[in-house]
Amino acid sequence: MHLALICNEYPPAPHGGIGSSSQDLAEGLVQAGHRVTVMGVYPNLTEAVSETVRGAKIIRFPFKPCRWYRPGVYGNRWRLKRWLAKEHRQTPFDLLLVPDYEGWLPWRSVRDLPVVAWLQGSNYFFDTELKRVGEACEHKMEQKTVRRADYWLGLSQYVYDKTLQLCGTEPALGEIIPHAVDPTIFSPGPEPMEPGLIVFVNTVNTKKGVEQLIDAANLVFPSRPNSRLMLIGGSKTAPDSDGKTYLDKLRERIHPDNRARVEFAGRMDRSAIIPWLRKANVCCYPSHMETFGLAPVEAMSVGRATIYSRTGPGPEVVEDGVSGLLCDPANPRDIAAKIGQILDQPALAESLGRAGRQRVLERFDKTKWIAAHLEFYAKCIADFKKRRAS
Repeated sequence: MHLALICNEYPPAPHGGIGSSSQDLAEGLVQAGHRVTVMGVYPNLTEAVSETVRGAKIIRFPFKPCRWYRPGVYGNRWRLKRWLAKEHRQTPFDLLLVPDYEGWLPWRSVRDLPVVAWLQGSNYFFDTELKRVGEACEHKMEQKTVRRADYWLGLSQYVYDKTLQLCGTEPALGEIIPHAVDPTIFSPGPEPMEPGLIVFVNTVNTKKGVEQLIDAANLVFPSRPNSRLMLIGGSKTAPDSDGKTYLDKLRERIHPDNRARVEFAGRMDRSAIIPWLRKANVCCYPSHMETFGLAPVEAMSVGRATIYSRTGPGPEVVEDGVSGLLCDPANPRDIAAKIGQILDQPALAESLGRAGRQRVLERFDKTKWIAAHLEFYAKCIADFKKRRAS
């Protein structure tokens, strides 16, 4: 199989979850004996750059700036469509996978090529769920990308249903394949658990619930003198109009008596993150909305008790009270109560950690992830050929 994948943030370029998952997928398919070509539009390039990264062909096309927003939005997407068609003529693809985020394929790409929309979490989805205004033109591109697809692939049932509802689409063929982790990498290790250590590993921003987590820590700390909070992840560094950065405001949110017990560690490599997960007494992720939530799955995989949000796909990831606890991300008191349960009950912490690890092995093991993708792609290709023949 020769898969084409659209990705504008393929590592080592600056990337988020889409870049990481695209890399995992591309490398997994290559290891399974398939061909992968990843195409995307990148700033600061004057001409296309093609390279092979761990067996996958990566083509980075230059982003063409435009004085006016809308012509720029349409122009760069039209150029990507033409580049895609040219590559397909030279080395034909069997299937094209395009994320809904930013809506990079709002027009039908190639007539004889089946298109799968990978529902990774569009701005339209998040803006709607979080009641944000957003950019109407971008929302339109994302809607069109989802509508023009032949097939749909979701990370969770919640996001799959909500996205298709927002886009007014009734899918003929779709599948839910959640993200997965490598349980041999995210595994229990020699690091001893540190009683009282609360660990958060994610982007440090409002959407991830970090403000409510700090408010919860202010409630947890007074009665638990050995507790502390470690926040691992990058954050916005530019100051706001008041001259303060987001981290400045978060530090001000911490009660003065507790500031020495909260550490902002910044972004870390995976190799540095895993020991912190293993040392945690509890890992806490009170995100306001996710498409799936890989961070809590990584914590569960190392065998640590994990708290996740009950919003969105949270219940699809964590069985409340069995493989972890679910919290109300808008309620610091509820978050604090869940943290307190785990810190105060070592037997509960051990039970949740053991069950969380088992859930990962059964449902979120990366060794099964590539096979699930290949099975779904084969269904799409067979269906597409059948429909074209009829």
